[in-house]
Amino acid sequence: MQTSRIHRPPGLTGREAAAGGLEALLRTTRLVTVTGPGGVGKSALAAEVAHRMADDRWAAVGSGDLAALDDPGLVPHHLARALGIGGGPARPHPGALARAVGTRPVLLVVDTCERLAGPCAEVFARLVAECPGLHVLATSRSAPDTPEDTFPLRPLPLGAATALFRASARQAGAEDVGAGPAREICRLLDGLPLTVWTAAAQLARQPPADLLSCLSRPEYVLDLPAPMPGLPERQRTLRGALRWSLRLCTPRERLLWARCSVFPSAFTAADADVVCGDERLPPEAVAAGFAGLERQSLILPEPGPEARPETAPGTETAPGTEAGKAPGVLFRMPRGTRAYGRQWLVELGEEREFLRRCLAWSLGRE
Repeated sequence: MQTSRIHRPPGLTGREAAAGGLEALLRTTRLVTVTGPGGVGKSALAAEVAHRMADDRWAAVGSGDLAALDDPGLVPHHLARALGIGGGPARPHPGALARAVGTRPVLLVVDTCERLAGPCAEVFARLVAECPGLHVLATSRSAPDTPEDTFPLRPLPLGAATALFRASARQAGAEDVGAGPAREICRLLDGLPLTVWTAAAQLARQPPADLLSCLSRPEYVLDLPAPMPGLPERQRTLRGALRWSLRLCTPRERLLWARCSVFPSAFTAADADVVCGDERLPPEAVAAGFAGLERQSLILPEPGPEARPETAPGTETAPGTEAGKAPGVLFRMPRGTRAYGRQWLVELGEEREFLRRCLAWSLGRE
């Protein structure tokens, strides 16, 4: 076997606790999937943890990205290629890959598993069961069916987002931004490292007051370009990240996403049924669609009253668990995700109707 290089991102402001927690979990569990919305930093966190563990006595360390893979049957082939395993069939099956790995200590990092979440979970589980020295770290926007192997990564709390914004602005060559203005800007950025990073880069061309004015329009953040050439389309802008998520949704999930964009604040699954349901989205379709949006981190559970604002990322309840489905649990749609959904709602010609329904729901609660 050969060792392939794992690319490490430049710094992880606000994710230090998450990196330590993920490393500890991977050392004991051996199969962990980092989940969360697009732009939250799953790949960066996985690369950081792999970097920390790279000096262990591995027989092989490999990384792969499944973003372009459509054929589930090719998952073992891509994993073999990531680990530098050659000499086998062009399309090795999981058993052959497991025999090639054997009992040797191996670290495998697999990015962007959401398009083939089911097949990936099956292959990973078999490999870990048959290869006692194998540790697999995967990333996916969709939570797997085994929540005990899931490490949910949430948006940064406001304090950490502000620190990242100020550090990114300095790296972009902008003058130091005061904590107050930076905090006001970060209130509008969902706590996603992608949006914080791209917004900070704009300060090389405009003052903070102008940036804050632009960000007051939710749709503005969708097309801010990441200040690094060569990134895949899904990582260049928030719109690209959300477009990737849209492709993973079923038609009914897409429709529910668009309709839920009318909620200005937190809401429950029952609220979504009242406001968004009709003959196209009957109750069972709303329930399934709501679960799908949660599973893909397009809606996020609100922290409970006992949660501290600065809780370390990665320690929250995993999406899809029983706690996340309890009656009355509040969810929110991040501001950028809501803006993207609203644009779809406009294209569908339904904005006026569902804004009216949301207003009636809101007045009925008072």
